[in-house]
Amino acid sequence: MNDTEEYEFKKKAIFDGMARRGQERVLKIGYENWDPFEKPKDPRERIFSSFSVKAGALVREYYESAGGKGESVAVNRELFELCLGLLQGEGRAITVVDFCAWLKQRTRAGEL
Repeated sequence: MNDTEEYEFKKKAIFDGMARRGQERVLKIGYENWDPFEKPKDPRERIFSSFSVKAGALVREYYESAGGKGESVAVNRELFELCLGLLQGEGRAITVVDFCAWLKQRTRAGEL
């Protein structure tokens, strides 16, 4: 048995041993695209990446410019996640900022 055949044999064995719900998740992304032997992501990468460091610095800078008032941990976390998403170009974060700008414009125009 060569490496490719062994890989496919093990992959099928893992797939067949999964619960129905797990199999559905795999089929949703495509069995061919699924790699059960993929290395797990290192959580430290997310915490210490250059984007994370920059997002943390920007949130701190925001609090300093706002008079140094610290918000709750939950609000701080949300600001960090939003800033990180913007720096990484995530559609979700961009949509939130666009919505806030739109809402602010409508509020200033007296529509709300």
